[in-house]
Amino acid sequence: MKPLKQIFDDFPRFEYFKKIVKESIIIVVLSSLMGMISGTILSLNEDILYSIPVILLLIPSLNSLIGDISTVLISRLTTQLYIGIIPPKITKSESLKENFIGLLITTLLGLGALLGIGYGTAALTSVPIVNPLFMISILLITMLILFFIMFVTLFISSIYLFKKGKDPNNYLIPAITSLLDFLNPFFIILFITIFL
Repeated sequence: MKPLKQIFDDFPRFEYFKKIVKESIIIVVLSSLMGMISGTILSLNEDILYSIPVILLLIPSLNSLIGDISTVLISRLTTQLYIGIIPPKITKSESLKENFIGLLITTLLGLGALLGIGYGTAALTSVPIVNPLFMISILLITMLILFFIMFVTLFISSIYLFKKGKDPNNYLIPAITSLLDFLNPFFIILFITIFL
């Protein structure tokens, strides 16, 4: 009977599996820590969140929206790097411009839909609507800032990891979604504190 190590070594995809685990484990642990920090920030600012109840309806869906957009961007960048549509250097390209415009429009349309659903739900459930124009402005500014941070960070990071022979998907998807889960409430709370 073969030893267990030899059985795994003979398994054709085991090396690929080991590579994914090796590249992902540290990022997953760091992502979990970022999630704890994000939860702490939210719990420490309960008063602000309760003063504008519609925020409690919108924060989870806004986190999901920007996280989903970032996942799409990472996947597109990685694929385009591997098939040679985007050169592995920091430079402008038509494909990068199309990604930027398409994902920005998608982000704005998604934000508009979430605001409509959020404020509609608030009206139907008698949740107090406080300063709607102010809140829409805060959320729009927050999402635009996060979009630009995400786009630039992911583009540069994808190029760097690709040049190092790493798969950007394994590193960037868990890292950026956790970072955005932290930054989204942070910016919202910061702007409400500054401007309200």
